[in-house]
Amino acid sequence: MPEQPKVIRKRIKSVASTKKITRTMEMVATAKLKSAQQRVQSSGPYLESLRSLMGEIGASGVDVSKWPHFETRPGNRTLLFVITANRGLCGAFNTNLVRLARDTYRAKVAEGRDVRLFVAGKKGNSALRFQGFEPERVYIDQLSDRPEVDDAEYFLNELATPFLEKEVDEVLIVYPHWETLGRQPPTLLRFLPIAPEDEAASSGPPPLFEPSAEEILDRLLPLYGRQIMYSVLAEAVASEQVARRLAMKLASDNATEMVNLLTREYNRARQALITKEISEIIGGAEALKD
Repeated sequence: MPEQPKVIRKRIKSVASTKKITRTMEMVATAKLKSAQQRVQSSGPYLESLRSLMGEIGASGVDVSKWPHFETRPGNRTLLFVITANRGLCGAFNTNLVRLARDTYRAKVAEGRDVRLFVAGKKGNSALRFQGFEPERVYIDQLSDRPEVDDAEYFLNELATPFLEKEVDEVLIVYPHWETLGRQPPTLLRFLPIAPEDEAASSGPPPLFEPSAEEILDRLLPLYGRQIMYSVLAEAVASEQVARRLAMKLASDNATEMVNLLTREYNRARQALITKEISEIIGGAEALKD
């Protein structure tokens, strides 16, 4: 039985109201994305310069085994740090990160490794707990939509301390890596131990370091780790806003299409009701003639 025009009209109002919400959320995500994208783009050149300098120092023949950050250990203890969002309504953003974290965790366990799980983000924590995982540490309030250097320093200490104190043998990070505005794939990053940066051989003379390559590396390592952590946080925020903007745009477009379909259905139902009323009037008039 066709729906009554009054019922359809209520559905149209409901969908239109939902569209206003999704459209507003799309605009908010777009505004947040601009500043988040600027942070990602501004941090990129600095990180590349640090990596280049690390590569030059490594090529100079410095014995990096003096620093525990580079120590490759034969142990079987892994720290897995997963970065997700505190909020949903961003499509498959959180789901893809949780899937990569789950698969990585199970793969490490299958290799016989002891895995410690740290999770940042309310959505990742709830999803992983639902799947049977028990995160050792959870960071919710520590995540910010506008990550600063202090935020990077905090997470750097949280991840580096277990490694430097030899509680774990490697630190892995699952996060959305910003490649372009249209591509932010879930990525597994080996944070510690630091892999020596590969520096292409130069045809010119080797660089000279003052006061010495060792002293520069001493000062460079904290900056390098902090900058990687900052880039990870900045890319996670920017990727979340991209995913939310796309999800809300699709929701708004679907709402527009649904309103159009319901409007046509409403017009047909209203016309059918009017036709029925006219037929009843004509039938009543004919009855009176008889």
